Amino acid sequence: MGTRHELAASALEDLPITVALIDENGEILLTNRSWREFGPADGPTDHVGVDYLANATTAEDEHARRAVEGIEAVLAGDRDAFSMEYPCHSPDQQRWFLMRVTQFSHEGRRLASLVHLEITDRKLAEIAAEENERRIREERKTVEHVLERVDGLVTEITDAAVGAETRAALERDVCTRLTDTEPYVLAWTGRVDVTRRRLSPREWDSRDDVPLEDDELVLESDESHPAVRAFVDHEPQVIDDIDAFDDADRWWPVGAGERFQSVAALPLAYGDVTYGVLVVFADETDAFDERESLVLESLAGTVATAMNALEARRMLTSEAVVSIEVAVEDPSLFVTSLSERVDATISYRGLTYDADETPQLLLYADREIDQEAVLAPDADVRDLSVLSKNDGGTLLEVTAGDGPVTALNEHGAVVQELSVSDGVADLAVEFPDSRSARSAYDLLERRYDRVELISYHEQEEPSQRPHDVSARLESSLTDRQLLALRKAYHANYFEWPRDISGEELADSMDISRSTFHQHLRTAQRKVLEELFD
Repeated sequence: MGTRHELAASALEDLPITVALIDENGEILLTNRSWREFGPADGPTDHVGVDYLANATTAEDEHARRAVEGIEAVLAGDRDAFSMEYPCHSPDQQRWFLMRVTQFSHEGRRLASLVHLEITDRKLAEIAAEENERRIREERKTVEHVLERVDGLVTEITDAAVGAETRAALERDVCTRLTDTEPYVLAWTGRVDVTRRRLSPREWDSRDDVPLEDDELVLESDESHPAVRAFVDHEPQVIDDIDAFDDADRWWPVGAGERFQSVAALPLAYGDVTYGVLVVFADETDAFDERESLVLESLAGTVATAMNALEARRMLTSEAVVSIEVAVEDPSLFVTSLSERVDATISYRGLTYDADETPQLLLYADREIDQEAVLAPDADVRDLSVLSKNDGGTLLEVTAGDGPVTALNEHGAVVQELSVSDGVADLAVEFPDSRSARSAYDLLERRYDRVELISYHEQEEPSQRPHDVSARLESSLTDRQLLALRKAYHANYFEWPRDISGEELADSMDISRSTFHQHLRTAQRKVLEELFD
């Protein structure tokens, strides 16, 4: 084993940090392998005899000046130790080091050890942490600003929704309040003409007279427009950079790109009813990030809820009803497939409900049909049976599932007429309001291949509506009495000659003939009481 000095020298030589010993004048007395390998290839191999302080003093930077002052203070005995961190970057790499200077004595001489420890990994982690903290601070400021702005906007939109007397006033107020909020520069609401299949701006507002796109949009051919896509797909649509949008020149005026940088279009939907769209333009790109989009979706929901409330209020005070006529061409429609299967024109007679509230349709085929011919059920049919045959025709009873008649009935519709021939179903329906009509029409379009709107118009109803009388009657009749009355009426039992007998109707209700007539007479008496009392 060597001497203690040899062991110390060997340990110093193999340390994975750069170490040098200097005397009181700053001259290098000893270096280890790491120190020698760190230096340039064409420089001194061990740097022994080099004046470290003189070399450091020639370097014209703040870090060298601080290092020299610290080392001189240690060698002068003014301090026992000194340390500092400094960068030592190369053209292709960033590096940082920690220099530590420690005083010690040997044979009466004041010496110092210089240790340079690379701390690049730690420094990069600190820089990343500082950058992350800076980003978090900026995001917090942004969120606080957005929340402050959004809170005011939500409050204003809610106030507008609550205080509006008409839908037009609501839409104008919403557009104005949106354009009073940066970075929005233009806002408009659009409504759809279901007859002409057009979407048009109805109310709008802008900052600094920003122009409004004034062309009608055709739902079938203008599908690239975000407003059309929002209405048809029932989903918000966002264009982050209008300049990069292929159809920008087609939809927005030349030069509008100076003010229009991004756009969001949102459907104004309440439940399954879409009242229109809300379109908002901003004067900066990427204005509608996820957070902003969620806020606008919430605002659109608030506006649609207010529209629904206004519609309900108008419905309660108005005596208008909406009538539409549509043609549906789709072989999956059960009345269409039935017409083709039995080679007959099928017409609708009426709708009844059994004791379990299961809907039952009465249909009439213009030729005699055997039960075997109608056994094959459709997806929308649970059961189909022949009630009676007369005058070359057949009365059918259908226990319906989720078919068009029952679905329309759930929207408050009254089916006035339904007939099917040559693969086309002609349907005339009456609704209590335009909201229900729009909802039902959208339902038909979603379900069937081809739906064509033939007519749409509103008309006044008498002060006492038929469904008001019907509601009172339904409350006074038992389920069996109501079912017997409805079946007898829709099956033309009260016609002469009768299309069906009491025995056939009783069989369809799975009751005796005498019980059927008892239910029917009681129901007739209550109808007459409503009429004459």
